[in-house]
Amino acid sequence: MVSNGSHSNIYLEELNNAKIKLLIPNTVLVFAFLLTGVVGNGLVLVVHKFKLKSKTDDRYFIPCLSLVDMIACFIGSTYAISMNFNPFNFRSDLICKLVWTLHQSISFSSSLLLLAIAVQRYVKVSRLVNSSMSLRSKRFTITAILIASFVISVPCLFVYGKDEVLFKSKNKTITGYNCGAVPNVNQDFLFGYSVTLLLICLSGICALIILYSLILRIIFKQEPFRKRSIYRPNKQPLNEIQKHSTRHTIPTALSNLTDADYSVDKTDSNSKEMTSKTSNNQEKVTNGGSDTRRQITAIPSAIQSRRKSKFGGNFCLITRKHRFSVMFFLITVLYCISYLPRIALMIIESAKANFWDNLTDVDYVIALCVYRGHLLNTVVNPVIYLMFDTDFRSSCKQLWCRNK
Repeated sequence: MVSNGSHSNIYLEELNNAKIKLLIPNTVLVFAFLLTGVVGNGLVLVVHKFKLKSKTDDRYFIPCLSLVDMIACFIGSTYAISMNFNPFNFRSDLICKLVWTLHQSISFSSSLLLLAIAVQRYVKVSRLVNSSMSLRSKRFTITAILIASFVISVPCLFVYGKDEVLFKSKNKTITGYNCGAVPNVNQDFLFGYSVTLLLICLSGICALIILYSLILRIIFKQEPFRKRSIYRPNKQPLNEIQKHSTRHTIPTALSNLTDADYSVDKTDSNSKEMTSKTSNNQEKVTNGGSDTRRQITAIPSAIQSRRKSKFGGNFCLITRKHRFSVMFFLITVLYCISYLPRIALMIIESAKANFWDNLTDVDYVIALCVYRGHLLNTVVNPVIYLMFDTDFRSSCKQLWCRNK
């Protein structure tokens, strides 16, 4: 005959196994984050430590951010996987407290590093007093970030731990265990701490948005291409074209074009082509009115196509000249995108009691994937470094060819 204790253990094991099967998609996703995040950020650390010869001011925070991202990815992913395999049988209170505290601290360190990088980029782009931070200032900034992140995360030791989950089976109550907010903590303290974390996150995101808005504004105001578009160097003046056209008494729409329609950048690769087209049009005036009209009416369409391509050329110019600012801006945008859904769920959790318990199986899996989607931020950063940092990309190619 099966005892009550054995029956409870069997039932709890069945519930645990059923939950494990339900969370397989989330487990696969988190494992992919773990693998790519650790390998990618590890590659960044190796290349910056042993391969890159130029240790510029722009790259100083990149190894620090990669190390923090790698630790955050490892801790967050391993915790999520262990929770997925023990949804109702997580019995270690100490491990739960330590994991929550470390993960919270590392996540805040990553956020504050992005804020420090944004401040550094703003000072550098705006050319305030001293455009580069001293080595002492950088080390002090990193130390202050680590201390502040740990202080913010200390309450996790008291808020989170082993939590009991009660199930009913055949008029009996079966107790399961998971890692989450402990029930005996003061609810006012828990609510206040949750609201404080939300305010810190939202304040950090707002500060990042403001800083990078100022950075982009300064970049667009400083770029010389805005001034170059006013002038037309190395081009035939418009008046000469009109005189040439009038000399042959052929009425065209060319005289209606303004000087702004022919404005070309110095760096515009199409300027020579436009000059050759204009000269060809002038030579072919003597060949007949129909040929002249056909050649001249082709000019406005070429101007329109050049205008469309000018924006792309200007964007590429800005990206090349300010590639580190654009790179960190993109990293910050992806960080905000990955964390905003988690913040939204945290707000819902605070407003609705037993939010997770009232979800259907499908909704639970989707909400959990969104909740843990912030790990994506730790995965994509190495890809962004490859896209924008040419020296880092070349070093990776050399490392790959050597080991091939």
